[in-house]
Amino acid sequence: MNINSVLFVGVGGDGIITASNVVAYACMFAGFDVKKSEIHGMSQRGGSVSASVRYGNKVYSPTDKMGSVQFMLATEKVEMLRWVRYLNNDSIVVVNDRIVPIIGQTIDESNIDGMIETVEVRRLIKRKFIDDAKKLGNARLVNTVMLGLLSRFMGIDEKYFVDAIDQVLPEKLKTINQSAFSYGLKLSEEYA
Repeated sequence: MNINSVLFVGVGGDGIITASNVVAYACMFAGFDVKKSEIHGMSQRGGSVSASVRYGNKVYSPTDKMGSVQFMLATEKVEMLRWVRYLNNDSIVVVNDRIVPIIGQTIDESNIDGMIETVEVRRLIKRKFIDDAKKLGNARLVNTVMLGLLSRFMGIDEKYFVDAIDQVLPEKLKTINQSAFSYGLKLSEEYA
């Protein structure tokens, strides 16, 4: 099997590291060799955060080469564009339709959306996942809903993600996040 890669991008406070930990555990539970890397940068000030999970029969490096990422989960549109050079024509991207304001800057959201529309990948799913999370009663479930949707394309059984959520999250958050993951998985049927 080839090595697959999931790139997580967003800003500090988005839960990028936690989401990548869930995927890393799910891949390990599914029997893959897994390597993970993360970059925190100025995350405590809302700066860029990224993490990569690479999995396959044997993985030698935790980092991605440009153009090698199969899957991207982006919690913010500008961060998605910042990392676009890691994608290729066969990549699948799940991006939360939001922009985190930059202090002292004006952002033309229509220009950002126009740039996203020109990205050539196999599938790009841009959606206001915050609305889905709010339907579930907690806006902080955004990443878990996105993970549920992305997991369909990764081809890793739901049970491994449920086990990973059990492993990574504190007891009080397990049930609600498992429900959010299932919601995202069902949501993926709209994009199949």
